[in-house]
Amino acid sequence: MDDEMIVHEDDIVAAKPMGLLEATQRREAADMGLDLNDPEQAEAYRQAQEMALFVKERIRDINPVRVAIAGLILMLMVGLIASGWYWMIPRDDVEIHTVYMQRGGHLVMAELQNDGSREIRDVVVEVEFLDSEGLLIQSMRVEVDSVKAHSSLAGDDLEMMVLGYTVWDEYTLRVSVRYTMFDNTQNFMEVNHVVGAYATEIFVDQVETTTRLF
Repeated sequence: MDDEMIVHEDDIVAAKPMGLLEATQRREAADMGLDLNDPEQAEAYRQAQEMALFVKERIRDINPVRVAIAGLILMLMVGLIASGWYWMIPRDDVEIHTVYMQRGGHLVMAELQNDGSREIRDVVVEVEFLDSEGLLIQSMRVEVDSVKAHSSLAGDDLEMMVLGYTVWDEYTLRVSVRYTMFDNTQNFMEVNHVVGAYATEIFVDQVETTTRLF
């Protein structure tokens, strides 16, 4: 009689059905290239899950109000730094603004702006209105002892109305500025602007921009 293999009922172990959580974990591990049957890879998967949980908890702890307050504080700090630079750091920043308008005549206005943090002295501003051949038609000039920091120089002496000359023709504005800086050095700028092609023209010329402590 041939030998027969006898299997007892107690030796039969049914395969344990895989739960949804385990199936999900195995699928995630497979997407990461990990095999949960390998102890080392299973440990790597566990650590990755712990790190992901830690990040999620930190994100959950972030309060929108705190974020808004932090943003406001940052803006205030930037504003304080900027205002400190504008008002406190020793620097020179001088501009001359010139406006030309033609209606029944030619209107010219000028303004000197001292945006620096130091006073300038012996200030002379002159604007000449020239024809197309460079001949002087009319001019305006103002001299003052000083222009304080963060202030400007303007007024009737820097306004002129030119009458009796054709509009929509070519003219030249010659703008010159002279002053003494804090260290007694002289600064001078002269610039020409051709006007007449437009009803209104505005020019901004930078005379000096420096940052020097001494």
